[in-house]
Amino acid sequence: MTATSRRPRTTAKRIVLAFAAVLVLFGLALVVMLVSLAEIATAEREVARLDHAKHAGHHAAAMAREQYIHQAHSLLEWNERHVEHYEAVAAEARAATAHLRMMVTGAGPIAQADQIEQLIAESDRRFRDEVLPAIHADQRDRISELHRRTEEPVAEVVAINGTLNRTLERASDAAAARAEGIRGRARVVVVACFALAIVLAIAVGGYLLRSISRPVAALTRGAERLGAGDLDARIGLGGDDELAGLAQAFDRMAADLAARQAALVEASRLASIGQVASGVAHEINNPLGVMLGYVQIMRRSDGDREELRIIEDEIRQCKAIVAGLLELARPVVVARAEVELAPLITDAVERLADSGQSAGVAITVAGGPATTIAADDRKLRQVVHNLLGNAVEAARDPAASASTVEVAWRSIGATVEVSIADRGPGVAADVLPRLFEPFFTTRARGHGLGLAIARSLARAHGGDVALAPREGGGTIARVTVPCADPEAR
Repeated sequence: MTATSRRPRTTAKRIVLAFAAVLVLFGLALVVMLVSLAEIATAEREVARLDHAKHAGHHAAAMAREQYIHQAHSLLEWNERHVEHYEAVAAEARAATAHLRMMVTGAGPIAQADQIEQLIAESDRRFRDEVLPAIHADQRDRISELHRRTEEPVAEVVAINGTLNRTLERASDAAAARAEGIRGRARVVVVACFALAIVLAIAVGGYLLRSISRPVAALTRGAERLGAGDLDARIGLGGDDELAGLAQAFDRMAADLAARQAALVEASRLASIGQVASGVAHEINNPLGVMLGYVQIMRRSDGDREELRIIEDEIRQCKAIVAGLLELARPVVVARAEVELAPLITDAVERLADSGQSAGVAITVAGGPATTIAADDRKLRQVVHNLLGNAVEAARDPAASASTVEVAWRSIGATVEVSIADRGPGVAADVLPRLFEPFFTTRARGHGLGLAIARSLARAHGGDVALAPREGGGTIARVTVPCADPEAR
């Protein structure tokens, strides 16, 4: 994912995430506690069930003995008078074994409960099928045998119940130990979660304090500097939250104010120049025209003398300066229309070649996409012509690395950028900021108005002109103008 496609984090998100982390820890502690309580309750229910199963086993063994006692009583009295009481005890014994069978789980305990149930049932069967018929037949000689046969199942029941009881006891102890282990682990996890939540809350508080108070302090200092008139004040706060966005908006505002202040100063200077120039130009232009006319007559009548040619060239230079002054002083009125950029640039290059101004310099138009711009055709053509003329002059310089000029354009959002690059000697870094000042020039025959006029015309279109050193030597001029397509704006 690229930086431009990442969704910006906000202070609100940071606060929400920070407190969400704290709440997650508290929630985790609550979940662990609830789960642990459920597991402890399950383990304790298992302990209770096992205890109940042990009591059921004891009760079944006791009922087996009780059943045997009634059987023995009938043998001792050798009559059937206790059979009615015996029936009640036998029924209770059967119920006790059935309850025991319901309370136990696992293959071993279930098998033992089944054995106890079978033995008690076998004891009852022997009493009914062997003892009672023997009493009824008065077979007293079988008393010892019958007593032994009714006692054997009871002894086995007691022995099996002892084994079952030990098995249930071990399972009960394991369940109790498991419940205690769960309780201990839950205690550790809950304490750890609360401790981490407290530490995280402290860290979050410190982080939010730094991430909010420090940017706010920087914003305050920047506002104070800007309020004191320091238009170079910049906060320079990095980040992608609201405070960083506010700082960046503040920096843009300060830059806009500085640019507007510079524009106002430049406009004031140009207005002052214009007030003087408009009067001076009108007064000088007529004498210059008369002088130029007489010089041309003298050259025709006295021959093409070098002195007269030089005078004519200087007068023409003066007239160019006067024309530039008038152009600079005149308010720029832009008649916008849809203009095809490619033909405009091609025509400017061809006119420069037809006039002989680009002789010896190769101008290549790299081009770009077919683009329609919203511009005043004549004024934008003048901007391109001025910049092309400067590039050609630079390409002719003896210090140029190549006598070439390259023209190209591209769309950038709602604007179109036209670039005119040369391989001339370039411009010194300390000179570059002054190139758009009226009357400042680095050329021997320049009057220092071309770039100032080009920038004023470009800015009247809502664009601008900028110069920058070119990699590998030379200078690149960039003109920006708005697109004609309203959807691109």
